[in-house]
Order: sequence, then structure tokens, then C-alpha cells
Amino acid sequence: MNYILFEDYQKDNLAPFTINHASFEVRCGAFTNIERVKWLMNEDDKLSLIVQPELCAIIRERYPEYVVNPDIIPKGLYLNGATLWDRETLDKINPHQNYSRDGILIAMSLEDETPLSEFTNRVKSAIQVTLDISARHFSYLWDTIFAQHDVLLQDADAFISNRGGIIHQSVIYDTVDNVFIHDTAKISAGVILDASKGPIIIDENVVVDIGALVQGPVYIGKNSKINPGAKLRGNIAIGTTCKVGGEVEDVIIHAYSNKQHDGFLGHSYIGEWVNIGANTNNSDLKNNYSTIRINLSKDLEINTMQQFLGVLIGDYSKSGISTMFNSGTVVGLGANVFGSDFQPKYIESFSWGGGENQTDFDKFIETCERVKSRRNMELTSAERKFLKNLYSQLN
Repeated sequence: MNYILFEDYQKDNLAPFTINHASFEVRCGAFTNIERVKWLMNEDDKLSLIVQPELCAIIRERYPEYVVNPDIIPKGLYLNGATLWDRETLDKINPHQNYSRDGILIAMSLEDETPLSEFTNRVKSAIQVTLDISARHFSYLWDTIFAQHDVLLQDADAFISNRGGIIHQSVIYDTVDNVFIHDTAKISAGVILDASKGPIIIDENVVVDIGALVQGPVYIGKNSKINPGAKLRGNIAIGTTCKVGGEVEDVIIHAYSNKQHDGFLGHSYIGEWVNIGANTNNSDLKNNYSTIRINLSKDLEINTMQQFLGVLIGDYSKSGISTMFNSGTVVGLGANVFGSDFQPKYIESFSWGGGENQTDFDKFIETCERVKSRRNMELTSAERKFLKNLYSQLN
């Protein structure tokens, strides 16, 4: 079987994460969407990726094992990358039928090869006749936050054999059967693991330091560290090699991002290589308890219809100490946010301070290189070119 994972024209609604990521890289629970598709495939299956042209080079670097934007797309099953694909949902697909969710095409089958230049037209044609099926489709980034509780409950099945760990004798459990700790993880003295409301999944080489509170459902990714006294209050997914402290709830944090110190982070979505400064706090509830409006761009404001929503932060952005984010704030890529007052609710990529000025691009690149080198990684030429083009478009 050929699987083709594609982005549609609504990909920008998943901003700011999709400024430099494909829609199928969105995380909800223990896995990203593309990871879920990979694990559904058989050994002989093949996967192709269709992304926006500006992302093609960096997606090829991230996923060298797959064909990205081939001139001729093979026949096969096309899956929307913003949909969470699991076995139950995939089994609903008839290869001779197109499928939608709330008017959005999530799956179609093509029985002939298709030129890449014709792909958009094929999508527009397919959406004309579809069956609507039940599936988790992420139209906006905050959809992942509110789906995460149920998704984490399902994801625990993938970690059922994790029953080890280096665990201090003073660790306190509630509902121990719902705690899944990898053999290489370390749980320090005085930690409380409360899995009464959902599973606690602690992956390889994780350290949960002294006195931390961890309430499920939660996933802590490989090589991450939970700092002493941290309060993880449920519905949380933390990616690879992160450091997290303070109070956190209803949050998704991608790989290599840090929130080390005290401060509240709630109902928020954090990209990669983000650093949240000491005592940074966000509001996730308006004083009048009304639904939260959000700006996905300068000119696009949306009523999320959610009563709780915090901050959405793109890759490589940072906040200074004691930064205050209002409910429904969007921070683009590469912003350096600081200042004593509440920040604007929309902060453009590469902003400096509260958004009135832009960061110096060369200094930004120097910082990226320094940060990545600390993890024995480097900024690739394709990513450097993408960032330069993005910076130029904003000037």
C-alpha cells in the first residue's frame, strides 16, 4: 500500500507551529501525527509526504527516509496530515470512497499516478463527494489541547510493558497500575505520582526530581527532566529533551524546549527550541469567563469558543523573566519577548521586546547555533535558508 500524507489549504490555521512545520508534525498525547501513521504501516508499505513548497527542503531533511513532494505522486491512499490516525479510524476507510470530517477532506484514494502540479485540483474535486466519518481532526492548534485527555488514555496501551525505573523508596503512588515507567527513568525522593485521573507515562532516561507532583494523564518524553518541586497537573505532553518546572496543566511542549523555573503555564501549545524565562505566567481564563478570541495573524481574529486558552508559541521564541501573557496570545517564530506589562495578544515572528522592534537576524542565527550545539546538533543549511526567507518576508 502507498500512503500519501498531505497538507491542505487550511494548514495555516495551525499557526504558529506550522510556520516551519508540516501539519502532520502536530503533537497530541505521546506521539505526533506522522509517528502514528508510521506505526500503522506494514513493512512493505510506502509513505510519501506532500507539503507546501516553502517547507519542502526542511521536511526532506527531517524525514530522509520518505519521498517528499515527488513530481509524480504514486497511486494510493491519501491521508490528511492534520487528522489523528489510529487503527480504528483507518479501518473505517473504504479505498473507493472519499471521506470528510465537518466539511474537511481527510482521506481520498487515487487509482492512478498524479502530477504534483495537479494535486490541489484533485483535492478540490474529491471534496465534492464524500462521506462524513468520526475522526479526530485538528482544525486549529488548540484542538490538540482539548483532545489530549482522551488521547493520552489511549496512548497508554503503547507503554504497557514499562514497569521498571530507578524509583526512590519514598515515592508516593495513587493508582500504581496506571503508572508506566521505563527501566532507564529515575524517580527521586518525595515525588508524588497520582494516576487516579489518567495514566502517567514516563519514557526513556527521564528524571523526575525531588518533590515533584505528577498528576495524570501525562506523557514525559525521552531524556526530559522534571525539576524539583514542579507541579504537573494533568493533560500534559512533553517532548524529547525538555526541562520543565513550576506549575503546568493542559499543555503540549515539543522537543528541546525549556520551562525550568516557577511560573504558571496552562492550556498552551509550545513549539521546539523555546525557552520560557523564570516567573513567566500566562492567563488561560478571562475575568468575565467569556470565550477567548485569538489572532492567528494580524488580520485574522477567531473566536475559539473556548473558555480556557493560554499562549501558543512558535519555534525558537523566548520569554524574559516575569513575562506576562494574556489569555489567547500567539507568539510567532524566533521572537524574544520581554517587558513589565502584559504582552500584546499577537506577537509577530522575530519580534524584539513587546513586538515594536525586530531582532537582528545574524544575532538570532548565532543564538540558534549556540543553543543547538549544546544538544550536539546544528542548524542545517536548508533551515537557515528557510529562516532567512521568512525574515525577509517580514521586512
